[in-house]
Amino acid sequence: MKRSSQRKSRMDRYVPLIREFATRDALFHEAVAKKIDLHSTDEKVLRLLGADAMTAGDLVNHTGLTGAAVTALVDRLVNLGYATRERDIGDRRKVVIRTVSTKLRDIDHLYGGLRGALQALLAGYDNVEFATIMSFLAGATEAMAEQTEKLAAGAKSRKLKAS
Repeated sequence: MKRSSQRKSRMDRYVPLIREFATRDALFHEAVAKKIDLHSTDEKVLRLLGADAMTAGDLVNHTGLTGAAVTALVDRLVNLGYATRERDIGDRRKVVIRTVSTKLRDIDHLYGGLRGALQALLAGYDNVEFATIMSFLAGATEAMAEQTEKLAAGAKSRKLKAS
């Protein structure tokens, strides 16, 4: 009994803090996006791409956006000079989307203040504490991805039943 009340107590303390963190994260991305005249979803997709290349299908799978929404998003990024479309070297039938490195560096510059603040915060933790933080973030990220996929799959099946 004590263990379940401890879990509840941890969740009672965790939920308001992570809710605030998630909100602050979303607001920060929104502020960065406004600075570069993009929608926050466009900016997040640029961050997701980073130096990697993805197909439009990959972006659909990673973001949960529809194919049409990804096409419109990529069109905006290409037209504004933030991304390019290129033929895949391994399979010329595929088109991959890549960020423009100079534009990505400009965006990275906007993260400099946050990066410095987080670096200072992390410097206050010893190696064991840091490993715990990293383990938690990796596990939480995996749980978030799994639950997002489940929700997206559930939404798709409801849409199919409704039609």
